[in-house]
Amino acid sequence: MLSGVTVCLGVYSGSLAGPPRALAQDVLRAAPYPVGMTQLEYIDPSDGRPLNLMLIYPAAPATDAVPFKMHLAVNLHLYKDAPVVSDGLKHPLVMFSHGAGGNGSLYAWFGEFLASRGYLVAMLYHFRANTYDSSALYVRNRIWQRPRDLSLDISQLLQDKIWGPHINPNQIGVAGHSQGGFTSLWIGGARVNPDLFVRFQRGWKTNETVPPYIREQMSVDAEPTRNLRDDRVRAAFAMAPGDIRGFGMDEAGLRQMAIPTYLIVGAGDTTTPSDENAGFAAKYIPHAQLDVMPGPVSHEIFGNECDQVGRDNFPDACNDAPGVDRVKLHDHIGNAALQFFDSNLNVRRESPK
Repeated sequence: MLSGVTVCLGVYSGSLAGPPRALAQDVLRAAPYPVGMTQLEYIDPSDGRPLNLMLIYPAAPATDAVPFKMHLAVNLHLYKDAPVVSDGLKHPLVMFSHGAGGNGSLYAWFGEFLASRGYLVAMLYHFRANTYDSSALYVRNRIWQRPRDLSLDISQLLQDKIWGPHINPNQIGVAGHSQGGFTSLWIGGARVNPDLFVRFQRGWKTNETVPPYIREQMSVDAEPTRNLRDDRVRAAFAMAPGDIRGFGMDEAGLRQMAIPTYLIVGAGDTTTPSDENAGFAAKYIPHAQLDVMPGPVSHEIFGNECDQVGRDNFPDACNDAPGVDRVKLHDHIGNAALQFFDSNLNVRRESPK
């Protein structure tokens, strides 16, 4: 059985590190892998923050193992704490950043899709910006913690005695939804304009609908937004990213995006409309592909399929417009991500028999 571990490691600085060591590219098997999931916790050494994530991975569950029932979700096939597959291969890694106030488990279907094809997928729970513990201090003011969290967790996973041996450090990608999609651009090299970010922070600092004790903790400082690019990350898959311009990422900042980028959004998304976000980013990112799913496809299409409890209690997140097939669209999104990452991370596979 695998269990969560707590490790304290330093944050990676791409600007100080040399090029990654070249590794032979292992050939992943063609047949689907069973998929495991486990919870991990690391510690940010700079301030002691717990850094939690759900790791979804190729597994070797016992023959009598029963899939774990994910809260509010259906059509998942994850074996909790199952042994990781022991195939002697180095596997690609995708880091996943959730939307504001969400959490990694809400996108477990995406992790399962990639893990069944040989990827390890780290679904983060951003500190004090997740479903279970959320504050405007982190969701709005300290959003620069997000790419920093990703870099910390990459370092921690690579050095983890259990997980590090299964990861190819030359095959690391990032994905994310909504504010997490914005995060994937940020860590990939796109930059925020410091003056615009300060204006964004000041808007929340002076927002009198926010309790005073929270506003007192908010800083107005763009310095932490600098140098967040992690050159270990080779490709970015951004789902309905936002709020691109609201957070201060302008044309010049988007042109700094250093890696191949796939932007995908629903045509019916009114939360992060494409023209202002994914479409805007695609115009200026040097190596970007834009995929707008037609019809009344909303912002929430990227979440898990919901069970009846979810549909009853969270209708906006769980219930799609007439004619929208979440299962079919998940297949489209998953295959787009798989082909994108396989191509840009140079993932090799056996030919199907």
